[in-house]
Amino acid sequence: MSKRTIECYISEVLNGDARENALKLVAHIRVGEEAGKSSIVMNDEKDESGWNVPGIGFIVITGSDDFPGPWTMWMGVDNLGEGVTTPVDESLKELAWSYVSPCGSCGGSCTPGARTTIFGRVFENTCQSNLMFTNPDAGVVEGMIKIIDMLR
Repeated sequence: MSKRTIECYISEVLNGDARENALKLVAHIRVGEEAGKSSIVMNDEKDESGWNVPGIGFIVITGSDDFPGPWTMWMGVDNLGEGVTTPVDESLKELAWSYVSPCGSCGGSCTPGARTTIFGRVFENTCQSNLMFTNPDAGVVEGMIKIIDMLR
């Protein structure tokens, strides 16, 4: 069984901005982990490319130019923004809405897709992990961090 961390795997597989952005996101998740919140665990000890972040989502790291590479994070965010007592920045809403993940008919129990509400907007036929961020740039990672904080 591998004892390597996601940080080690990212450093070996990704380069440049992809590496920097993935490490920044993971560092933020780790801060929450230290506070007793979401941890990061390898999905399959025989395949280091997939990592679960319970309560938040799933990260795949391939380093490939092909989808879902070089890295992608899916987040389950049904009813994101519901019950928030402070106003949510319009740019964060727009970011989330632009990364809604359509159902890919993977054969899961949610096929042909889920209905979800994200910041008050209803979306039909989404993946059960409603947002998908593929090789996000630094600005998108900042938005992802805000969404993660809301999920916590």
